[in-house]
Amino acid sequence: MVLIDSSILIKGQRDPLWFQSVIENHDDLATCDAAVGEFEVGLYAPREKKTREQVRQFYKAVIVPLMRLPHLPDDFREASRLIGEAIFKSAAKPSFSDGLIAACARRTNRIVWTTDETDFLAMGCQTFNPWEPSGQRSGKQS
Repeated sequence: MVLIDSSILIKGQRDPLWFQSVIENHDDLATCDAAVGEFEVGLYAPREKKTREQVRQFYKAVIVPLMRLPHLPDDFREASRLIGEAIFKSAAKPSFSDGLIAACARRTNRIVWTTDETDFLAMGCQTFNPWEPSGQRSGKQS
């Protein structure tokens, strides 16, 4: 069971053929509200119209059809705890949106696909970076 982080969605938008090759043959893929929200910034931020249009096309074709997990009220408290503990241990300084993604992944027992493994590992998530050429599994849930 996989939860796709915004870093993978952004790389997927930039390289749709790579993204398609990574997600094919996977049945239980999902993302969450926080990851989609981070990606959606790209619908509005790029100065070039062509770039905004490419982001919109990827969003409609790939992200909208993905299963999208909502955040529950307890996810916000859990995100704060996970972030605070990661900072306290000097392991990482995750953003609040990454904390929400981690809380959702832990609640639903999903592996976070991300290029930012340090923050998620520090929050006790299992991670996988499909962008790495060997696609190595990096972390174990602690």
